[in-house]
Parts: sequence; structure tokens; C-alpha cells
Amino acid sequence: MMIEIESHAPTKAHKHPNYFGIFIILAVITGAMTAIELLHLDITRSLQNTIFLTLSIIKAILVAMYYMHLKMDSRFYTGLFALPLFLVLILVIILLI
Repeated sequence: MMIEIESHAPTKAHKHPNYFGIFIILAVITGAMTAIELLHLDITRSLQNTIFLTLSIIKAILVAMYYMHLKMDSRFYTGLFALPLFLVLILVIILLI
């Protein structure tokens, strides 16, 4: 008995990202954050927190784009993921004021 599988819409092939390169970038950012904390640089705590928040956001975006495959997926899913993050960012800014 042979089972036939129908093919629906063809899927778009995409180039696989350089996961090792993304890993290296994430490791360098993490190393920079650790170095800033451990070296006790002569910067204000507010500036240090701003740097950490910025680097953390960059890391989160890289993980979402490449490891969660949002970069290769539909813009709808990217928007669905980004909208709550945007609302949380507004909330954090309001709470920091």
C-alpha cells in the first residue's frame, strides 16, 4: 500500500545564518558586560545601567532574530513578538521617569 502525500504551498528556501558568528557576538557582548562590572570603572551607576540595558536589548534582538528564526519568518510574527516588547519598553521608561 502506497501513501501519497500532497504538497501544498512550496516553502521558500533561505540561507542559514552563521550561528557560530552570532554566538561569538553574544559572547563578546556578555564579556563586555562582565568586564564593565568587574573592573569598577569610574562611571556613574546610572550610565552603567544604561549600558547594560542597551547591551541586553541588543542581545535579546539577536537571539530573537536568529535563534527564534524571526528574521526568516513572516513579518506578522515579528510584529506579534515586537508589540509586547515595545509596550514593556514604554512601561519601563514611564517607571524610570
